[in-house]
This record gives sequence, C-alpha cells and structure tokens, in this order.
Amino acid sequence: MLAIVFIAISTGTGGASILAERDSIGSSSTSSSSVKQNANPQSIATLANGNYQFCTEPPPTDWRSGAGVCFNFVKIGDHASGYYGYPHTDDFICVRGKIKGNLVTGEALMVSWLGREWTGIPKTAIKWDEEGHLIIKDGKIIRTSIDKTGRTDWILFGSAKLNTQGFYRSTQSLLTSPSQLCKWK
Repeated sequence: MLAIVFIAISTGTGGASILAERDSIGSSSTSSSSVKQNANPQSIATLANGNYQFCTEPPPTDWRSGAGVCFNFVKIGDHASGYYGYPHTDDFICVRGKIKGNLVTGEALMVSWLGREWTGIPKTAIKWDEEGHLIIKDGKIIRTSIDKTGRTDWILFGSAKLNTQGFYRSTQSLLTSPSQLCKWK
C-alpha cells in the first residue's frame, strides 16, 4: 500500500486551503471493495439539519482531519451547501444543491488564481475528482478581480452532481467551515 501526503500552504487573495490531508492509496480490487462494504450506508437525505463531514476513506485515528476526498457541508431541509475536496490542500470546489438519497444536484463554484489556474473552462460534463464522485458542466466566469498577486476568477458551473454513496461519516467536522471558503456572492 502506498500513501502520498501533500500539504499545501496558500497565500494571496485567491488562495485558500482546507485544513486536512490528501491520501492517495494504491488500489487493488480487494481493498477497493472492502472499503465500500465498510462505508456508512446512511443516506445524507435522512440526516437532521446541521453540519456534516463525509469522506471517501474512514475517519483517521491520528492527527488528520479527514482522509480521501471529503464533502464538508451544512444541511438544511433537502438542501446541502458546502465544499468537496482533498483535505490539507487548496484542491476543493464549492457545491450546493438539492439532496435526493446520496446525490446532491445543483451548482458548483470554483476559484481560479495564479497558484491554481483553470484554463479552458469546460462546458461539457467532466469528472472533477480522480474518484469520479463529482460531475460538473456549463462553467462560466461570473466574477474577476485583479490585485498585486494577479488575476482571480470565480467560475460557476451551472450543473453539478455529487454522489456521496459509500462515503464515511465523521463524528465531528474538523475541516474549515464552508462559510469561510465558499463565497457565492
């Protein structure tokens, strides 16, 4: 088994990082299926209103705040608003939408800046993450700012589908609050 840890420190107005770590584990068909069998079967639609953190890997028992790729969100009624990304990196995207079972369908917001530039914003559907849980499309720049650190673009994807089936629920959310990272307006 191979584990790779990336820790990112971001600076500048466009930069932000979620406080946790990214794990890339060498996969085999056995380990992949055992992970899915042990995942929490609870649907996010059945959760009470509140703050939640769900990750593709089980909650770590060490210093880490999350493992795999995580969805940190606030649930109110049948809607979720939060971000999906790799802990301890600046690799995340804001997602909000309506919940049905384990699927959040709505829109996504991403920040493109000098340290994390997006060129050629896709209009057609793409998988945002290596795992393929988030599909986004119909991207367009909705806001731009320029300062001494360079250009920052806010990209809105009019269509986002995040499937949290098989994710593990953390008993407490240790990642940065979505309200600190997701500036929709």
